[in-house]
Amino acid sequence: MNKVVLSEDTIRKIGMVLGRDVLPSEEGGVGSFEDFSEADLNSFRLLESRSGVLAVSYIRYRLANKEDLDVVVSFLATVVQQGIPIEEWVKPRQ
Repeated sequence: MNKVVLSEDTIRKIGMVLGRDVLPSEEGGVGSFEDFSEADLNSFRLLESRSGVLAVSYIRYRLANKEDLDVVVSFLATVVQQGIPIEEWVKPRQ
């Protein structure tokens, strides 16, 4: 697995925005974009409202395999910001 490693400062900032500790078990805990829950999307929306960089960093941190930055930014813009269902966003990528 190619996980994304975040600095302690970035993890702390994400936790501050989310209002909770970011647990080490969250790193790489999601197999694919399709596995994100509605609660995950709400967390991404909250982060994005404060900092798009934190949102992208947290999405990449949660995924088991390292995704290219442009793919994660596309996910953020399409699914998180515009509310397009994950299944529809994934179709063109398959």
